[in-house]
Order: sequence, then C-alpha cells, then structure tokens
Amino acid sequence: MLTVVTALVLVAYFTPALSVRSVEVQGATTVPKQQLTERAQVPMGRPMLQVDSDAIVQRLRANPSIASADVSLSWPSTVSIEVTERTPKLYSMDQGMARLIDGEGVGFTKVRQPPPDLPELRVRGKERDAAVAASLRILEALPPDVRAEVTAVIANGPNNVSLDLVGNRRVEWGSTADSARKAQILPPLLTRDGTLYDVTTPALPTVA
Repeated sequence: MLTVVTALVLVAYFTPALSVRSVEVQGATTVPKQQLTERAQVPMGRPMLQVDSDAIVQRLRANPSIASADVSLSWPSTVSIEVTERTPKLYSMDQGMARLIDGEGVGFTKVRQPPPDLPELRVRGKERDAAVAASLRILEALPPDVRAEVTAVIANGPNNVSLDLVGNRRVEWGSTADSARKAQILPPLLTRDGTLYDVTTPALPTVA
C-alpha cells in the first residue's frame, strides 16, 4: 500500500497532467487582479505539487496595499489566491499627495485626492508612531455618527489629541485614557451650542 501511495505522489509531483493551467484571485477590490496575478508569478505549466505557496505569498505581500494573502491548490490545475486589502481609516498629506493609513497605522499608498469620508491625520512632535496609534484608538472609540463628522485628527503627541468636526467645531480629547467614558458623554455634549468641547477630564467636560 505504501508503495502505491508513494508512486501516486511521485506521479502527481512530476506529471504534466496535474500542472498549473489557471490562476484565480479573490478578495481584490482596489488592486487590479491582473496586477496581483503578475506579482504572484505563479509558474504556469509546473506540476501543482511543485508550486511554492510561501514564495507567492511573500511576493503578494510586497504590495503595500495587501495586508495578507493565502494561496491554495484547487485540483486538478488551478492556483487559488485569496487576498485581504488594507482598509484606510485616515490619511495624511505627504508632498501634495494623500497617504492612506490603515487601522494598524500603516501608510500603504498615495492618492491625489483623499476619499471624502476619511479624516485627515496631522501629527506633530517626535512620538509619531505612538501618536498615530492613539489617534486610531480614539477614532475607533467614537460612536459611528460622531466619527462620521470628524474631518481631522490632530495629535501633538499620544496624550494630546484633538478632533476637528464639521461646523468648525473642535473636541479636545487628550489621551486614550477613559476613551469609553469620553465617547459616551461627547454626543450629548455636542448638542450644546459652542465650538470647543473639552472631554480631556470626562468628569468635568466643558463647552466654550
């Protein structure tokens, strides 16, 4: 029995009958499938068992817009690729271009015009990575209706974050501490007339 199994494996490993004839790409919405197929460099005509899936994944992830990739063999002759693209949460201006930033703080591509529903991120100071991470956590903590009104996130450091809202309003948020409480009190606070809403100390919020 073992001899038979070994023989079948050898046949599958070397026979042209079970070679790669097609490539399928799924999960791509913004990156052209043709571009991903070319980057994957799947060896057409090679026996399926000789396909190096790990090497294909590495080549795909070299595209900054791809967060993850999975490669599987669909017998008898198709290599299936499933990709997960990065989802932009913010953008920052870089030499006249908008760099999209995902939920992990990764800047992954530049576009001439930022998506209209994304807030701009403005980071000042030396602790950029920490400030970006804090900004993303604060943005995620906001109720969806408030998050939709955010036009910019200004981070002067991880403990000094403010939000610009539509209507020329600003929210002084401070650090990520007590973000759940701040997010809870902010919506009713925004119903009051004012342009500056301070929730840095959620026990003593102010409106000016």
